[in-house]
Amino acid sequence: MGSTSIESEQLQAFQASTWQETGTLEALGGHGVRAIAVDLPGHGVTGGQALPPNSRAAFLQDLLKALHVRQPLVLITPSMSGSYILPWLADHAAELTAWVAVAPAGLKQWVPQGVLEAASKEAKLKVLAIYGEKDGMRPDFTLIEDALPRAQFLLIPAAGHACYKDAPKLFNRELLRFLDNEVAG
Repeated sequence: MGSTSIESEQLQAFQASTWQETGTLEALGGHGVRAIAVDLPGHGVTGGQALPPNSRAAFLQDLLKALHVRQPLVLITPSMSGSYILPWLADHAAELTAWVAVAPAGLKQWVPQGVLEAASKEAKLKVLAIYGEKDGMRPDFTLIEDALPRAQFLLIPAAGHACYKDAPKLFNRELLRFLDNEVAG
């Protein structure tokens, strides 16, 4: 029974290939957006050990530099990748045009430290927070709402934590709408 739970969790774990499976990379590419999906250290096909929390912001900064990303920079961070962007925002919010926060992990740790309030001072930063209706992390919506009053919110009906997998057409449509209206506009 225990191994079944582990296997189920591993099947639910996010991988960069998920963006291909859900059609998100194709939708973004067809929209003229350069999209890059990566597996975090210790996750997906990367393997190895996950990075300790105090190394995640530096990893994200080094990754963005190595990938030669340009403005406008939009980061889509589902679940565990929230624990990478939240500490990164403390020093780099001005470099970010938009953040699509898909049930990000780590909010309870970083909100009390004022990271989101500091990020909200960046007038150009646009935020779309997305949660599935059945996601156990859904109460965290209020943490984003309180810290980022200009944020937009999307609740995907009948979807769980991996709402982009449960309702990929709706997720992709709303992602493109956000980019068209808030980033390109």
